[in-house]
Amino acid sequence: MRIVIIGAGNAGRQLAKRLCEERHSVVMLDSDAEALAQAEAGLDILTVCGQGSSPAALEEAGVDKSDLLIAVTDNDEVNILACLFANSAGVKGKIARVTNPRYIHGSPRYDLQEMGIDLVINQKQECAREVFNMLQMPGALEAFDLFAGKVMVAGFSINAVSPLLDRTPAECDRLDLIQSVRVIAISRDNELVVPHGNTVFKQSDLVYLVGQRSDIAAFFDWVCPDIKPFEKVIIAGGGDLGLMLAKFIENEVECVLLERDEERARLCSAELNKTLILRADSLTESALEESGLHDRTAFVALTGDDESNIMNCLMAQKKGTAFTVTQITRTDFIPVVEQLYLVNRVVSPYISTTNAILHYLRSKKVRAASLLHNLPGELLDVIIAASSWADGRRIHEIKMPSTAIIATVMRNDEVMTATGDLLLEANDRVLIFCHPDAIKKIQAIFL
Repeated sequence: MRIVIIGAGNAGRQLAKRLCEERHSVVMLDSDAEALAQAEAGLDILTVCGQGSSPAALEEAGVDKSDLLIAVTDNDEVNILACLFANSAGVKGKIARVTNPRYIHGSPRYDLQEMGIDLVINQKQECAREVFNMLQMPGALEAFDLFAGKVMVAGFSINAVSPLLDRTPAECDRLDLIQSVRVIAISRDNELVVPHGNTVFKQSDLVYLVGQRSDIAAFFDWVCPDIKPFEKVIIAGGGDLGLMLAKFIENEVECVLLERDEERARLCSAELNKTLILRADSLTESALEESGLHDRTAFVALTGDDESNIMNCLMAQKKGTAFTVTQITRTDFIPVVEQLYLVNRVVSPYISTTNAILHYLRSKKVRAASLLHNLPGELLDVIIAASSWADGRRIHEIKMPSTAIIATVMRNDEVMTATGDLLLEANDRVLIFCHPDAIKKIQAIFL
């Protein structure tokens, strides 16, 4: 597939890297020659220097010969205009990153998808949902919803007091909880382990499981008894991301939003109903004290500055907060922050963007693909075709690749446990975890 990426920033480079790994032909267009040179030095791509909204630059990039255009610059207008030009040029797929919610929800008369843009991504909204899941389930290293919220994916670490330590799933005290969820992957010493019935859980294992939200929550209450629900969430930064998160959580738990800009603080106050808005610099001790931070508080740093976010979390930890989350935009900072355990959780808007775009890139039968931050794998949401070899087969009859596992099955909006004797049928939605190398084999089996 020939793909044109507009934008050589973090999002563009992340996408180009993944697309090159999958052997797509990638052309990157940006007005910053230096950024293009950096991208070209590390990736097997072609580059064109020019404005993404310029018809002349788009022609030079060969948009009319391309299968897909992805516009992920920091300028919404450039992204939208580039996609509209691509639509006029006959490009089959158009994807635009759009940050301003007014472009998405402003008026039904000007629907971007009706105008020819196939996928509109608001990365801040996706990131806010990710943080919301973290706050609801703090024992999870990573958590997100699939199947319109009917299924949750969550990951956690095995510690020295875990009831799973040095046991196989069958040896656990709460078989009812183990059987209600599906363990799909383990990261052990940075290596991927696809679990089986005789797999022994080891200390420091990162374990990922799939199940219904209520079952996942009950499982975490058991496996992480030392982690209690938060009584308060303090958000540093009243930008779009902070405002979206506050809207998600203000009806669930007491929420305080710290914003130093008076005009922005007033806007947040008008948008929110139950959240306490404090006009203050979150990097000052007085602001943290005024917000009522204590040991049952979660602190979320969502300002636009990575260093300030990290420092803010460290200050909150010193003041006794129970849990810290930070947004980091520079992806090269993420492994350093995680390895040094500077904060409890890290979120990246660019990973959220990559997830949404990989979703679109799969064939029409594959409805979703999500990257797991700590695993070299993906979750594929596959709809079994009527002509598929898997139609009418039981799960144990399917010779899955060694690096793939069926996580769960949905049939007529009912979530079904992926046991070996479950008979698969056409139109079943099957959630599969697999290493990227196994994606083509998975598609050959189910599509």
